[in-house]
Amino acid sequence: MPIKMIVTDMDGTLLDEKGEFDRDRLKNILDELDKREMRFVVATGNEIHRMRLLFGDLLERVTLIAANGARIFDKNEILLGTCWSPDLVAQVLSYFEGRERDVHLVVTAENGAFVKTGTTFPMIEKVMTAEMAQEFYRKINFVEALRPDDFPQVLKMSMMVNEQVAVQATRQLNQDFEGTLNAVTSGYGAIDILQKGIHKAWGLKQLMQKWKIQEQDIMAFGDSENDIEMLQLAGISYAMENADPRVKTVANHLAPANTEAGVLTVLENYLRKGESQWLSNY
Repeated sequence: MPIKMIVTDMDGTLLDEKGEFDRDRLKNILDELDKREMRFVVATGNEIHRMRLLFGDLLERVTLIAANGARIFDKNEILLGTCWSPDLVAQVLSYFEGRERDVHLVVTAENGAFVKTGTTFPMIEKVMTAEMAQEFYRKINFVEALRPDDFPQVLKMSMMVNEQVAVQATRQLNQDFEGTLNAVTSGYGAIDILQKGIHKAWGLKQLMQKWKIQEQDIMAFGDSENDIEMLQLAGISYAMENADPRVKTVANHLAPANTEAGVLTVLENYLRKGESQWLSNY
């Protein structure tokens, strides 16, 4: 059965080590996908602002699962969104009180991203160009205190720790908020904190229902823990060569590293060879 939907993560997957991708190659791929009536979906922990910077006018041709499933945009227009309850926001902020700068806590809400004044993000320059990093800081709202009333519609929270302790920190969060939140690593020491049950696969299921697409119709690419549910859902799943070892155990194929444009290479091969010849190689 031919693939009907391609879905890819961004950082560490579609994006290279500079936080960029080859726009011309992707445009050519999108042209071919359009001819075959195949959907192209980007599933990311990022919010819409960065995606608009990265994709420019190409965003009109893709569907975006943003904030790890909390919001879905189609052709740059929002389809749906889900937010935290005020009580949950207050509970989590109380948990981090006094440590916000230490863990680089970011509150992502519908009205923007908020951090405590004085917070820095030393890892940003490892995954973004200087221009993108500058834009990242420009979009951040630095406030003296993180107060729930300042952002009533929270999509997710995130934090950044040393990569060596990211797994331990994630485990502790999931233990302390068992049944309420789900914390997952997203690479480079970043940890996304999501409502229980909200993840990229949840967003993907909303699109599958809307477009009448089944699991076996999907090809997915990812590299980090927050991609696992999505890769488990897809009939054809690729972990990047640079992926977290836990991600490689759930994917059924391996793609070249993000530094080698692995996603684009696999898609070009698939589109060039055709369904039957491509599948015979696996």
